[in-house]
Amino acid sequence: MNLLKTSFLSSIATVIKILTGFIVNKVLAIYVGPAGIAQIGQLQNFFSIVSNLSNFSISQGVTKYVSFYGEEEDKQIKYINAAITISFIASLITGLLIIVLHRYLSIILLKSDQYADIFIYIGIFLIFYAINSILLAAVNGFKKIRKFTLINVTQSFFGLALSILLTVKWGLSGAMYAYVFSQTLVLLISIGFLLKEDWVKKIRLRKVDRSIMKSYSNYTIMSMIHILTVPVSFIIIRNYITDTLSMEHAGYWQGLTKISDTYLMFITMSLSVYYLPRLSEIKDDLKLKKEIFDGYKLIIPILIVILLGVYFMKDFAILILYSKEFLVMKELFLFQLIGDFFKIASWLISFNMLVKEMTKHVIITELFYSITLTVLSIVFIKMFGLIGVTYAYSITYFLYFLMVAYMMRHILLLKAN
Repeated sequence: MNLLKTSFLSSIATVIKILTGFIVNKVLAIYVGPAGIAQIGQLQNFFSIVSNLSNFSISQGVTKYVSFYGEEEDKQIKYINAAITISFIASLITGLLIIVLHRYLSIILLKSDQYADIFIYIGIFLIFYAINSILLAAVNGFKKIRKFTLINVTQSFFGLALSILLTVKWGLSGAMYAYVFSQTLVLLISIGFLLKEDWVKKIRLRKVDRSIMKSYSNYTIMSMIHILTVPVSFIIIRNYITDTLSMEHAGYWQGLTKISDTYLMFITMSLSVYYLPRLSEIKDDLKLKKEIFDGYKLIIPILIVILLGVYFMKDFAILILYSKEFLVMKELFLFQLIGDFFKIASWLISFNMLVKEMTKHVIITELFYSITLTVLSIVFIKMFGLIGVTYAYSITYFLYFLMVAYMMRHILLLKAN
C-alpha cells in the first residue's frame, strides 16, 4: 500500500476524528470556558506522560518489528507477547503510583484537590490504555489499514458520545472523566474488532526474551525522553501563563494548540500509519532518500494549502470551534502556523532517526526542542505577552528542522551511481 492510498484511508479516520473533536471543543467552550480548557490541557499532558510510562513507550517498536518480520509469524507473535507482558507490568506499577499520589497530582496540575478522584480512575484504568496501544501498533505493523481505520473511527464516536454526555451533565468534572474514560475503555472496542484475528488468539503473558527486551530498549529510551520533555514543557509553559497572565490566557493558548493539532492530524496520521512501517522495511539508503523526497513532494504542497486556509479562515474557525470569548486567539495564528510548517518538515526527516534507532540523536533533539521552547516561551511571554509563546514555537521548530536535517545529511545528500 503506497503513501497516497494510505493517506486516503487514514484521512477517513482523521476527518471523523477532527469532526468529533470540533464538536467536543464546542461543548467544552460553552460549558467550561477558557479556564476549564486550560485545566483539561493539563490533564491531557499528564495523561500523555503516564500513558507512555504504562507500556515503556514501545508502541512504535511493536509497529516496526511486526512489519520488519513480515514473513516470520513466530517472531511477530514473540514481539507482540513481549510488548503485552511489558505493558501489563509497567501499567500496574504506574497506575499504583498515580493512585498513591492522586491528591498531590491534582493540586500541582489542576490547582485544587477537587479533582483528586480523577487521578484514581486514571491509575485504575491505565492498563486498558496500555494494552490497547500495543494492539493498535500491531495492527499498523501488519498493515491492516482498513481495520486500523475502522477501529479509530469507532473509538472517535465513542469519545464524542461520552464527552457530550458527561460534560453537559457535570461540567468541567464531567469533561475530565470523559477524557480519561474515552482514552482507556476503548480497549473493549479494539477487542471487539480483533477477537477473530489469529495473532490475537496467540497473545499470552510470557517471560520476555532478553534479545527482544534489548530491541525494545532503544524505543523506550527515545520515547521516554520525549514524554519526559515535551508534555512536561507544555505543563511548565501553561503554569507560567496561568501564574503571570491568567488561567483564561492559558485556555486561549490551549485552544490554539488544539486547533493546530487538529488540522495537522491529516499529515501526522498518514506519517504514522504509512511511514513508520514503510521506513522499517527499507534497508538501502538510496531508497530511503527517495522515500523521504517523495514524501516532501506529496505532503508539503498539501500542508501549505492547509496552513493558508486556516490562516484566512481563523476568525470563522474560532467562532465555529469555540465562541466569541476566544476571538483574542486570532492574533496568535501567524507564528503558530509558521511553526507548524517547520514541525512537519522536520518530522519527515526525524522519523528516520526513530526507525534507525539513532538513540543519541533522538535524545539530543528532544532535549533541545523542549528546553528551547520552554526557555524562549518564558522569555518572550515576559517581553511580548501571550503572543510570545508563538514566537518561541516557530523559532524552536525552525532550529529543530535545521538540526535534524544536519544529523541526517549523510542520507539527504546521497547521490545515485
